[in-house]
Amino acid sequence: MTKNIGSSLVGYRFLLALLAVVITAVTSWGIQYTTFDGTTDAILSKGDPYKAEVDQAQLDFPPSTSLLMAFQVEGDIFNRRTLQAIDQLTTRYIEIDTALAVSSILNYRLQENDQQTYGRTYLVPELETLSEADLAQIKAIAHADETLQQRLLSPEGDFTIASIRYNLSEDTRDNRLALARSAVALRDSLRQQYPQVSIYIVGEPLFELDSQLASAKDNQTLFPIVMLVGVLLLWFCLRSLLASLSLFVVTAATLAATLGAHALLDIPLNQISRLGPLVVVVIAMADGIHIVSVYAQGLLRGLDKKTAMVESLNINFTPIALATITTTMGFLSLNFSSAPTIYGFGNIIALGVCWAFIFTVMLLPALVLMLPVSRVPKPLGIGAFIAAMTRLVEERERTLVWGSLGLIALTLCLLPLNKLDSDRFAFVDEDSDAHAVLQALREKIGNDRSLVYVIRSNEYYGITDPAFLQDINRFSLWLEEQTETSFVASYTDYLRTRNKADNNDDEAYDVVPNDQLTVIDYLVGYQLVQEIEPNLQPLFNSDYSAVRLIVATSNLSNVQLLNFADKIDAWAEANVSPNFAITRGDNSILYARISETISFELLRGFSLSFVLITLTMIIGLRSLKYGLLSIIPNLFPATIVFGFWGLLQGNLSPHTLMLFSISIGLVVDDSVHILSKYISAKRDGASSSEAVRYSIDKAGSAITITTLSLAVGTFLLVFSSTAIFQNVALLITPIIVTALFLDLLFLLPLLMRFDAWIDRKRHKGETADA
Repeated sequence: MTKNIGSSLVGYRFLLALLAVVITAVTSWGIQYTTFDGTTDAILSKGDPYKAEVDQAQLDFPPSTSLLMAFQVEGDIFNRRTLQAIDQLTTRYIEIDTALAVSSILNYRLQENDQQTYGRTYLVPELETLSEADLAQIKAIAHADETLQQRLLSPEGDFTIASIRYNLSEDTRDNRLALARSAVALRDSLRQQYPQVSIYIVGEPLFELDSQLASAKDNQTLFPIVMLVGVLLLWFCLRSLLASLSLFVVTAATLAATLGAHALLDIPLNQISRLGPLVVVVIAMADGIHIVSVYAQGLLRGLDKKTAMVESLNINFTPIALATITTTMGFLSLNFSSAPTIYGFGNIIALGVCWAFIFTVMLLPALVLMLPVSRVPKPLGIGAFIAAMTRLVEERERTLVWGSLGLIALTLCLLPLNKLDSDRFAFVDEDSDAHAVLQALREKIGNDRSLVYVIRSNEYYGITDPAFLQDINRFSLWLEEQTETSFVASYTDYLRTRNKADNNDDEAYDVVPNDQLTVIDYLVGYQLVQEIEPNLQPLFNSDYSAVRLIVATSNLSNVQLLNFADKIDAWAEANVSPNFAITRGDNSILYARISETISFELLRGFSLSFVLITLTMIIGLRSLKYGLLSIIPNLFPATIVFGFWGLLQGNLSPHTLMLFSISIGLVVDDSVHILSKYISAKRDGASSSEAVRYSIDKAGSAITITTLSLAVGTFLLVFSSTAIFQNVALLITPIIVTALFLDLLFLLPLLMRFDAWIDRKRHKGETADA
């Protein structure tokens, strides 16, 4: 069949090209419907067993819809100018869409004993009346207030945060982004008015806006750079600008069809999948290079244009189709992950890989055959490199095989040095407000992450049961004693404080009341305060059956956070009545468990895709032994690079670990072309050394150019605005380059030695029979 496919594709090239143009026009129409999901939910694994607990907790305790505005200065904030900046926020917060209230150090309520001592309710009186003595007094009170320093103020007094509550009537993407933009406008205005104060604003809508802006920045810089560098690189390697522009047209059609079809399927792009189209660009170029390279070789041998194109298509159709299938399998394996960022990335590239194959065989032949003969591509740009590789394989066969095996063995031993961890804010631009505030919360206040628990009495009005409250109190006091804890906020804290205040601040009454009626009275009191102070977080649910408890932590890695959570679970199981249930109340543990959950999912996906790709290679190459040998150049580039990564860096997030799964899909293209040409020569009666020369001659130039294209395209991700893509570039680029050298300097010598061993066995068998 493949002997006739070239003739058919060339014979019907104008009809196929017209059909390709129509397909491009129809699918690209869908680009206008492209959507983007920049929320943090896209990062989470939907398969985590704790997800149901968190979802229920968010129904019982709707998450606070608030933004944080941070103020940082040299020295301390207790000066008139800085306090005026904060006061401006208090006055102008309504400029933020749907803002309801603001809570800051200016309207912070003093402790009851301080209220009696200083004769006022709030920490900061009217700013216009403040003297230097007043400012010194405010500073002394603030530094003595432990609760204030745990929540709003750094111990050094140089950093404080304000909370702005908002209420979106409709929680849509457009409304969230409008809210974020209005908040940024207010921040910028305050920055201009108070240039000596560093002012930042963060929150979920801002995270979404930052993700969108990072995407726009990458689209405006990375995509044009990749396309331009790709064209220039192909021009250098193929020595023909027209040929490189033909490949550019095919790539542009592939990109348009991919984005359009993806949008028409109503699938949003997210923080990871937004760069999937860039990978599609370099893969689309790779397919066409094989066609153009062999076509040019035919022209140089004196063939006419049509004959050379037919020969190229006949030689390359099966390898390209096989590479398309295996590459698609590699990326589709990411669907075993339940995180939208990961499976979304795999799906858009898998879609693009299929379009790349379709346009390469339908559109490229017509474009190339329209080029004048005098400007045909001459793939001599890497001729010296290919000649050097051929000599090295022929002269150093034994050294190359054993040296490669040694390198593989060494790096396999280094793999355990890698440790799984993840940073949910690795998607955040390092120049963004979120990065600055998170760093300040971690280093200055010691409250960059919290564990939230919901303790359920399983009874209506059960939170007034003294036995239930005593268990919560013991739980809260134990948590406060732990070294990992910055502070604990619980309902029993309020009950103890209120009980003490109602009894003349007698320390003996710093306990949870045993009288249920007193507890009910205090509960009603809290509800009244909550109406006055809308920034207060809900401590109990609507049917009074459960309470919410917050454990603030700081500077804990994901592993440390999970160990702390396990310690909490163990204590609760041993000390809390089995009549009550303690469940997870927010996504902190889910984020920390991403590495564990997604890694297991990726391992399953990789295992299945690896088996399917190997079976496909066996069937496509029509050879069991060569199909099994293909494992080496497909699997070990990743193990080599990840081995050195463990030695030099060692930290792996699931979003970099997924590269192990997709690497086999990216690098299989090289081995398919090397093996198919080698097998074709062997079946035509060539010796092992002759088959190696034929394979390098027909595939060497093309796979070298495609490797350069892929490597340069992926390496440009180091200029991305987010750390996650910078790590992707630092891992996937060496994997692609390593795969090329394994194919040329290990697979080919291994094939020679393997076939020589087979020939010797066959010869001995024939001699014995004789």
